[in-house]
Amino acid sequence: MVSRFSFTFITVLAIFSLVVRASPLIERADSIASTFAADASINAVRLWNAVNNSRSMRLASYPWSYGTPADVNIYADWLYITNSSILYFIADMDVDCDGVDYMCPGNSGGDRDTSFGHLDASKVPYYVIPARFYSQYYPKVLPNALGAIICNGKIFYGIMGDTNGANPQMIGEASYLLARTCFPQDNLNGNRGHEARDVAYIIFGNQVPGGVQDQTIDINALKTLGDQQLRMLTRKLGI
Repeated sequence: MVSRFSFTFITVLAIFSLVVRASPLIERADSIASTFAADASINAVRLWNAVNNSRSMRLASYPWSYGTPADVNIYADWLYITNSSILYFIADMDVDCDGVDYMCPGNSGGDRDTSFGHLDASKVPYYVIPARFYSQYYPKVLPNALGAIICNGKIFYGIMGDTNGANPQMIGEASYLLARTCFPQDNLNGNRGHEARDVAYIIFGNQVPGGVQDQTIDINALKTLGDQQLRMLTRKLGI
């Protein structure tokens, strides 16, 4: 007969074993995230608040999901604050699996192509904008334009690697890698996104990091350009 103490000890030991085995995976995820995260000196909360409080110059509006009103607005209050054609919006975060890894977990369909190549959604942090908006505002927004994504109290960089051409065209979407990095505890996948509209997307429309290839990008170049552009922006905003 197993005593209550023995049962409790065995249970605790089993849980500890699971934590120890999972810790390398957690450390690996944290390590990957740090490669395209903004420098810790850049304040995510202040920047998110600045985005949220700057809503004067609306360029376009899109729905964030099927059946929702077109009430996610893209703003251009900061368009000329630097020389980087800055646009921004606040939305949810669906998961894009197009490209090389188009059959990612939870994704019943997809496209082998991304808008400007065949990016690997599991290895490249990229965000998505509506195809109509891209067509209308090119070249203010270039292919693979730098983006700073404020999510879950942190800032990560990505490129504008794909466009949404659905009917209706929707907004608020990021690659499998970027979405799962933003919300590592939520088990996001091709069929499960982050539904809260609390993610800020800042687009540096004419800034494209070096090293963008058909399937991959130079993460170091992405982070270097991202920190440079965000520091310039926060100085201009006084935050």
